[in-house]
Amino acid sequence: MSRHRPLWLLGKVGAHLLLPLVVFLVPTAWIKRRRSICLIRALFGVRCPGCGMTRAISCAAHGRLRDALHYNRLVVIVLPLLVYEWVRSLARASQAYRSA
Repeated sequence: MSRHRPLWLLGKVGAHLLLPLVVFLVPTAWIKRRRSICLIRALFGVRCPGCGMTRAISCAAHGRLRDALHYNRLVVIVLPLLVYEWVRSLARASQAYRSA
């Protein structure tokens, strides 16, 4: 086993812990001013089911649930799934760090 593995795993745990902070610190207004990164919208000019999800998650993270629903109503399904996966991934990373 590499002697750098525990340090790598600690960095992974730290990155997991910083992710929600980054989502919270980036203002929704900054995201709104940016061009859409949706490939379907760029190629075909139509909105896909995921369009507006980044803005919706940002609004939800800032406590503006009405705005979040305005951008994409699927946020009520996607956000809890993202939180679940984040917690699960954080638990796996911290477990790997403890066992290293």
